[in-house]
Amino acid sequence: MRQNSTFVIGAISATNASQLTAAFDTRGYSYARIYCLGNATTGVSTTLANHIVAQSDDATNYTTISTSSYQVAYTLPAATASIATSLAKMVYDIDLRGKARYIRVQFATAATTEIILAADLSNPSDGKTTAAEIGSAFLAQI
Repeated sequence: MRQNSTFVIGAISATNASQLTAAFDTRGYSYARIYCLGNATTGVSTTLANHIVAQSDDATNYTTISTSSYQVAYTLPAATASIATSLAKMVYDIDLRGKARYIRVQFATAATTEIILAADLSNPSDGKTTAAEIGSAFLAQI
């Protein structure tokens, strides 16, 4: 059985960044899991305005997706001084049904680090079977 998803790296910052934004083209997918990673042990910015998920039909005019559309209260916890390098700093699980084609994420850390924003896009309308379709240079089927 093959995994039917595509992995996309949206953006990688310089080593001294505290905020990063990336947009993902989600055309043909029903679900996105967006990973906000950092290569240092640092926390997440607790300023809510630094964390934005927005959508656009044309990748130019973005509108914020309200937290109510997730059907959960989205609040950041009290300041966390550090989160282990081995853990994602934040993960957004987004049901793409009814959303616009492009999803943009803005993420901020509590201290400077190298930030990586990546997405695992799944439940495509068409099957993904080649390395290029799943976001890889090579594919090994074991």
